[in-house]
Amino acid sequence: MFRLIHLFRTSIGRKLIMALSGVVLLLFVVGHLVGNLTIFVAPSVLNSYAHWLQQSVMLWPFRLMMLFFLGLHIVMGATLAYENRQAATQGSACHHWWQRLFYNHHMVWSGIAVLLFLLFHLGHLTLGVGASESFYQVDQQQVLDIYGRVVSGFQIPWITTSYIFFMLLVGLHLNHVVRGLLQTLGFYHENYFGLLRLFSIALSLLLTAGFISIPLTVLFGGLN
Repeated sequence: MFRLIHLFRTSIGRKLIMALSGVVLLLFVVGHLVGNLTIFVAPSVLNSYAHWLQQSVMLWPFRLMMLFFLGLHIVMGATLAYENRQAATQGSACHHWWQRLFYNHHMVWSGIAVLLFLLFHLGHLTLGVGASESFYQVDQQQVLDIYGRVVSGFQIPWITTSYIFFMLLVGLHLNHVVRGLLQTLGFYHENYFGLLRLFSIALSLLLTAGFISIPLTVLFGGLN
């Protein structure tokens, strides 16, 4: 217990905690995307998948666990951002201090964008803020018609545009997160720095494209 508390008090420990919580959240993002992409298989597949999640006894424990890791990630990120800013502004003689300050600002603002996106996404497709009665319609199997909910939601241009804009910012943050994870966990080495940088960019682009593909397909009539 005391070792865990001491871990929080050290800069290396906070970076490690942020990295590990980032791994958990990144795995959740990947799993969430895989589930979302079932919309391209068939409406019944997405609805059955969503119904299985909603009926699972592990749903709320899992949600609470994700909230815990998200909160932990935010607290560690805010703490490290403050420390990095202090080090960058006070150590102007340090090599590339301005790059660290620029990178730090990107992490902070893209992180804020992620939070705004989560609120927007939950309000739009999970809580149904401002939605009509069609939000609670069921399909032929008498389960919630999540397919219809997604399609009707993304047929509104400003909703789709906002979603895509936020997802691009989320993708930017994911790129920083993956690079930070690789560096903190010791995978970054000068011999294959370029390869790992390419990997972080490719992964963030792949995830962003996957999420954006759904509203774009709906908007252009590919799903109805």
